[in-house]
Order: sequence, then structure tokens, then C-alpha cells
Amino acid sequence: MNAATGSDPALPPAHDRIDQYALRTELVARAAGLVEQLRAAGAESDARRTVSEELIAEVTEAGLFRVCAPAEFGGYEGNLRTYMDVVAELGRGDGSMAWIAFLGNNNASIIAQFPREAQLEVFSGNPDARAIAVLAPTATTTKVEGGFRVSATWGFASGSLYADWALNAAPLDDGAGGTESGLVLIPMSELRVEDTWYAAGMRGSGSNTVIAEDVFVPDHRAMPLTELLRFNGLGNQDANPSFRQAFAVQVLIVVAAPLLGLAQAALELTLERITKGNKRISYSSYTDLRDSPAMQMRVSRASSLISTGRMTVIGWTDRIVAAAEAREELSVAERAQLRVDLGTALGLLNEGVNQLMFVQGASGFMESNPFQRVWRDFAVGLRHGLVSPEVPADVHAQLLLDRDHAGLTPFI
Repeated sequence: MNAATGSDPALPPAHDRIDQYALRTELVARAAGLVEQLRAAGAESDARRTVSEELIAEVTEAGLFRVCAPAEFGGYEGNLRTYMDVVAELGRGDGSMAWIAFLGNNNASIIAQFPREAQLEVFSGNPDARAIAVLAPTATTTKVEGGFRVSATWGFASGSLYADWALNAAPLDDGAGGTESGLVLIPMSELRVEDTWYAAGMRGSGSNTVIAEDVFVPDHRAMPLTELLRFNGLGNQDANPSFRQAFAVQVLIVVAAPLLGLAQAALELTLERITKGNKRISYSSYTDLRDSPAMQMRVSRASSLISTGRMTVIGWTDRIVAAAEAREELSVAERAQLRVDLGTALGLLNEGVNQLMFVQGASGFMESNPFQRVWRDFAVGLRHGLVSPEVPADVHAQLLLDRDHAGLTPFI
């Protein structure tokens, strides 16, 4: 990678020359090369509640924070499948790092929808720029000449310790007594981070509280949410394929990427432990867990649940990409089906991970066992509000039953 220009001679710079399969193969291989290093550092990251600057530098040097950045600025402009596979591979190594990469890359694709002046500020000279995103509307704005004055307290700002920018929700003052839901783009140097992320899992994700105190945001760095929600079924048809993927479903499905990696890590760590042949079943005659039919069934079922969940997520990922390539709009019914299927798929992953904890036994909870960290990270990531299954099931059912679903969620 050329540090001076931000370019990577091994990969094509222009979208019309991007072979997504080749790009994905290369970037996943780079991520795979970091898995053991990430696993080895996991306990320290968990204890310190931050991933090290050295690890952030390694992932940056591998180009894994520029997966979705525009090609014209040195990014790879990877599509959703490329993104999902890369982040999932990082999740095999460490949940917190995957969570940081999930947000940084997805937010880059959203910033690519902002006016060009904003894109230049973010990406020019820094295609690896990382942004946090908090969608909770806990801000106030005042319209002023040329922009807005913004004050806010945004909680659960994942990646706050490692970000260059904040892409956060704010009600945009129209200057006439009304507001419109929107996003504001602010340099992290203009915000204050409060150390509030004391959590059971994803402890290194830096999901702290970010505070804006009367910060000026120019008009070109403020976008009404309606500008993005109009692309819920199909992105901007004039954009390159990676930037015309349906907005709502992309925002939802990306949350699954770290969880796919964590579930795979849970399976790998369990198999690694029991295939050594020195794990017995306490209070039984089994001196080797592998000889127990009951445990054989648990391992097989866990593997099947994780595989089925993953195939559901990847199947929908490929559908989103194919629709964007063909400029085909995803219908409301299809988007609702996708969202409820996503909840079902993550439920399968969750059941698989929990089955593996039974295989691990009580020792699976020991701090010396990396499985417990994977289990905790998965449990916390699964509770992200965008993938909670209740609202999607409600919307899906109301569509199936021909009932009014309007207003239940903007992300359909």
C-alpha cells in the first residue's frame, strides 16, 4: 500500500474495473491473516476495554477500513457481499475489532451519498477514514447562516475511540419552528468522548457517549434522512453498483457480519478444544467427550444451526447485490421478508453458540477460556436495536395479513 497516496497497486482503483470476486478474495485473505493475532490479543483488549493502536494500525495497513470507501479517493468500493465476508472474517478473530470495522465501512458507504464537498473533507487523502454512527435522535439543532449549531449527547457510539468522524442523527431545524430528521457529519476532534462503555461484551468496541457542545455543522455536512430513505428499495440509480444497493436492508443486514464471524469462532474454538482428546465429561464415565453420542449430537446441531443461519444471511446479501447490479427495486414485501428472515437467522446462530457453551461445560465460563469472550461478545452484539426481531415480525405479519404497517419503522 502506498502510504503517500493511499492507493494499493494490488487492487484496481476505478469501479468499472473492479472484479468484486477478486477483490473479496484478496481482502478476506488479508483479514484471515490477522485472525490469530486478533485472538491472541483478545483477552488484553477485553480487560483494557480498548483494542490497541497497534491492532488498529494492522487492520488499517491491510486496507480493511477502506472496503466501502469510494474508489476515486483510493477506497475499494466493495459491494455488500465483499463487506460482509471481510467483517465476518475479522469477527473470527475478535468481536470488538469486527464491530469497529462493521461501522467504519458501512458508514463510509453512507458518507458516499453526501454532497461531494463533504466526501472530499472525509476521504481526500484518507480513504481509511472511520466514522461512528448513532441513530438515536438525542440532539438539538438551531439553523444559522450556512449551517446548524448542534448540541447532543449520543450514547452507545461504537468506535468512538478510533474514529475520525461522527455521522449521527439530529433533528434539523428548518428555521421556521419545525424540524426534520437528519444526519450530521462532524469531525471527532470537535466532540467530547465520555468513558461510559462498561459492558459485559464487545468491551473493546469503544461504544462510549459522545457529546457535542454547540458545534457548527455546515449545510453540506447535514442531510435529511428522507434523502436516504427514498433509496430503501433501490439506491441512487446513477451511482456505481456498490452505492446503489437498497439503503434500509443494507443498514440492517450489516449488523449481522460480526455475528457471523463470532459464531464461526465459537465453533472453531470448541472443535479445537475437544479434538485434542483431553476433555472429559464430569460425573460420567466418559473420559473423552468425543465418545458421547449426546455431545456428538450437540456439536452437529450447533454446526448446522450456524451454517443455516449464515446461508440465510449470505443469501439475502447476494440478493441485495444482484438487485443493485440489475437496477431492480426491492419491494416492501421483500424487504419485510428479508428483515424477519434476518431475525430468524440470528436466532439460529444464537442457538448454535449456546449449544456449544453446553459442550464447553462450566469451564467454558472461565476467563482463561477464550470461548467465554466470544459468547459474551455475541450476546451483546445480538441485542443491537436494528436486529431485534419483534418489530420486523410485526411489520411482516401486518403485510401478510393486509393490515396497516405504516409508521412502525422507517427501515423497511
